[in-house]
Amino acid sequence: MSPSVTVVVRSFNRLAELPPLVAVLLAQDHPSFEVLIVDSTRGVSAGDVLAATGTADPRVRVVQTPPRGCAAAANAGMRAALGDVVVSVDDDDVPCGTDWLRTLMAPLADPLCLGVNGRMVYVGGGPERVPRVRASWLRDRWMLSYGPFLKPRVFPGSPNASRRIRWLTGGNAALRREVWHRCGGWDEFIGYHNEHSLFLRLAGRMRAGEYLAYEPSAAMTIRRDVAGGLEHRTVLDPQERVDTVATYYLRVVAPEHPWRIWGLLPLFAPYFIFDAGVHAAEQAEVARVGLPAQFLRGMLRAPAAFVRQALAPRE
Repeated sequence: MSPSVTVVVRSFNRLAELPPLVAVLLAQDHPSFEVLIVDSTRGVSAGDVLAATGTADPRVRVVQTPPRGCAAAANAGMRAALGDVVVSVDDDDVPCGTDWLRTLMAPLADPLCLGVNGRMVYVGGGPERVPRVRASWLRDRWMLSYGPFLKPRVFPGSPNASRRIRWLTGGNAALRREVWHRCGGWDEFIGYHNEHSLFLRLAGRMRAGEYLAYEPSAAMTIRRDVAGGLEHRTVLDPQERVDTVATYYLRVVAPEHPWRIWGLLPLFAPYFIFDAGVHAAEQAEVARVGLPAQFLRGMLRAPAAFVRQALAPRE
């Protein structure tokens, strides 16, 4: 019998972290699921990855891909999955409890629910990366939403369930495969804000009554002190960061919502320059050095990055 759910684990250079994660996944009390490891580690075989998990459970499969980023790995997982619902897990994630998968899947009993995001619990070294919104009503309103120019806002930490969210994170999220097909998957040319291309397209393709849900009882621990992985959050080059932000707005947002960028260009331009400085400064915050200088560099480099992306040929 085919599994109803595929849990896709995206992994890169973290084979040592797979055994405890896979053990927790296999202990879930959901009646029908498989674990699909999409591994991008160089120089290892699928057999090596499977051996590294420390289990011979037939529910575990391995797919290997080149190290092309989170979106490419997510697309590969969707293509190889056997389940009608795909649950995303990263290799620095640990589900909380043996009922995590069953709890995450519960809202999908409603056929109008297209996807579910669980609650994130961040632990480990490094600065807190989740925006802190002290007012609970504002936190719940902004959680997993978009700003006026479709900048993603606020990761999930609320204790309150919701049907108002507009996107799902790359981990601790369940999505129907039909939605992936409907929206054409994730754009693979962007390494930051990579979750959003699919959900920005979904906004214009939702049918009457369809929604995304947030289920706080499906909690997952996100370990910030695990070596390896994609490390995109610790890139300190402000030029790379600013170029990626320009790519997001002009190649991900603008094709689906052109009026947000071009129709409001007199408002968007200064906003983009400031936002580019913020993104550049975020990387300085990781190292706790040069934050004002990085912010200024980001703002100064923003106009040229915007023009380059506006004039770049579309694939």
